[in-house]
Amino acid sequence: MVAPQDNGVYRPSASLILAAKEDSSAKFDYSLLLIKRSERTSYALNHCVFPGGVFDAGADESTEWLEYFRSFGVTDEDLKRLSCDQVSARPDFLSSGQNFSRDISLRLTALREAFEEVGLLLCANEEGIRSWYATTEGEPRTLLLQPDDRSQWQQRVHDDATQFLELCKHLHVLPNLWCLLEWSAWRTAATASRKYDTIYYVTALKEQTQQVSLLLEPQEVASAYWLDPEAAWTQSQNGTIWLPFMLLYDTARLMNLRRWEDFLKFSRQRSALGTTLVQPVYYRCDGCMFGVLPGDELYVDQPEKCTQSIMLNVSVAELNSSSRQYNRYIVYDFHKVVLASNVAPFNGHLQLQERVNSQLAKL
Repeated sequence: MVAPQDNGVYRPSASLILAAKEDSSAKFDYSLLLIKRSERTSYALNHCVFPGGVFDAGADESTEWLEYFRSFGVTDEDLKRLSCDQVSARPDFLSSGQNFSRDISLRLTALREAFEEVGLLLCANEEGIRSWYATTEGEPRTLLLQPDDRSQWQQRVHDDATQFLELCKHLHVLPNLWCLLEWSAWRTAATASRKYDTIYYVTALKEQTQQVSLLLEPQEVASAYWLDPEAAWTQSQNGTIWLPFMLLYDTARLMNLRRWEDFLKFSRQRSALGTTLVQPVYYRCDGCMFGVLPGDELYVDQPEKCTQSIMLNVSVAELNSSSRQYNRYIVYDFHKVVLASNVAPFNGHLQLQERVNSQLAKL
């Protein structure tokens, strides 16, 4: 059964998949930063996510940002070049915006939230901007600055998002929008009570994880972990942490990239192809719930109308044996999730890592 359309508004948000270096002899020579939500903000035990949060129009879309960027010699055209062109239509939540592209605003959201939640200020100074202009390659050098009164500034930004601009002015730095590379975009399933359109950016720090000083915001963040993609996948499956299903899917793609250099190179190449907004559609059958993604034979034309799970009168074994074209995650419980896809990824993306990509006919 497909329910009538839900008129709920999807709120724009942004998250940051942040990688830092590890020992070069390790299986993965980089780790990803995950934060465990506090009990007040979490909706599941050991709920872990990448740093991020909701777009704030007053702070992230202020014309004061344009004036401030211009003071560093960054023109409106320079900012426009950050947005990727792609063959398919750009998701509305990335191409809209009042004073400048929403993509710019959401980069500011991701960087603001990184400072608010874990005390990381990813920025560029005037010298770095000038050097970047001289070469026109890559992106300005990323600095990780720690103001002497970091905890006070973190509290100010937490209480008032417009203070992030004041922090940057105080230190005379720019948020490094250019170090963020598009990775994926997910729309919350229409069955959810809280609805978001979330862009995931990646950035690769040259620092070792032990050199990255975190300051956790006590009201929202209970703890933080540096985990390589495989460890994040394993710990979510064994119950040590819990990754939301779309993050588990993205982690399974990241498992293909074992070297920091490969992570950065692939992310740069893929980001230039743009991003398709993906919204899961939920089904229920005898024995489990599962989310289907674009390309799956069970995917519907208007996923935003599926405000209730679609019921199928078959067992999961029957369903698996009869499926021919699939791109889905099968949820037996929070920590027993099977990923399966035989569909070519969109936008030049990675397929699920082979070890965790199941063939439904064999289940």
